[in-house]
Amino acid sequence: MDAPFLSVRNLTKHFAPTAFSRGPIVRALEDISFDIARGQVVGLVGESGSGKTTIGRSVLRLIEPTSGEISFDGIDITKLSAGPLARQRRKMQYIFQDPFASLSPRMTIGQILTEGLDIQGIGNRRERRARAEKALAAVELPVDAYDRYAHEFSGGQRQRIGIARALTLEPEFIVA
Repeated sequence: MDAPFLSVRNLTKHFAPTAFSRGPIVRALEDISFDIARGQVVGLVGESGSGKTTIGRSVLRLIEPTSGEISFDGIDITKLSAGPLARQRRKMQYIFQDPFASLSPRMTIGQILTEGLDIQGIGNRRERRARAEKALAAVELPVDAYDRYAHEFSGGQRQRIGIARALTLEPEFIVA
């Protein structure tokens, strides 16, 4: 039997009070384990506040788990330092829930879509634009969106821009 594409073992995430908040430690996740096979689509269902977003962000190490092991394509990403983790992130993307907060108002849509390609050193300027335009077409937005700003789009269109941003890197795994 093949190893799972994503394997999560004993994932735990606690949030300690900050200087701005008082109260007890919030135990957001406790001992979560699951596997996802390559090509499998998984839906995580739960009520508001049940930890769905925390699981997604922890799995991609957008937030650091308190403990547990996360193996992506055979590599334990919980043990990766910044450089190797950045290379793995090319294969893993996140579609943020809030399309208003996740798109910079100071950047054009083209800049937003090509930022990850630039960070990863993928392609030249023309190739990056072509990938961004391909992603815009995939989410059924016009090519002229490339030179516009997020405030010029509706909420639904902004959500599609967030999806296009994830698609530009052609990831193997997407958390939405």
